[in-house]
Amino acid sequence: MDLKETNVPKKLKIPASSIALYIAFLVVALIAVASLINNIMYFNNTVANYVAQGYPAAKVMEELIPAQLLPGIFEPIAVYGGIAFILLGAGIINYRFSKCLILLTKDEVGNNTPEEKVFEENAIEENMGVTELAETVEEVNETTDNNK
Repeated sequence: MDLKETNVPKKLKIPASSIALYIAFLVVALIAVASLINNIMYFNNTVANYVAQGYPAAKVMEELIPAQLLPGIFEPIAVYGGIAFILLGAGIINYRFSKCLILLTKDEVGNNTPEEKVFEENAIEENMGVTELAETVEEVNETTDNNK
C-alpha cells in the first residue's frame, strides 16, 4: 500500500527569479572565461614583443609570469568565479524556497488571513469566557435565591 501526498503539484515550474539568477550566472561565468583568455593572450603578446626587441625568452618569462600571468589568471577566477557561484547558489536557494512555498496550498491555508484566524480564535475564547461567567453568575444567583 503506497502513501501518496495529495497536495504535491505534478510539475513544478521554475520561478522567473531563479531563471534570471541562472542567466546572470552564465553571463558572469562567460565574462570570467573571456577575461581569462584575454589575459593569457595579452601575456603571449607581451612576451613576443620583448623577445622581438632582443631580450632572452627565458628571462622574459621568468619576470612576467609572477608579475603578469598569475594575477591575470587568479583575478578573473576569484572575482568573476566567486560572483558566478554566488549567483548560482542564490538561484538554487530561491528555487528550493519557492518549492517550499508552493506546498502551502489554499486548502491548507484556507481563505482566511492569519490575522482573521487569530481574531476568530480570540473571539471564540472570549465568548467561552463570557458563557462560563454567565453560568457562574446564574449559579451564584440560584444559591442566593435558595438561601433566602
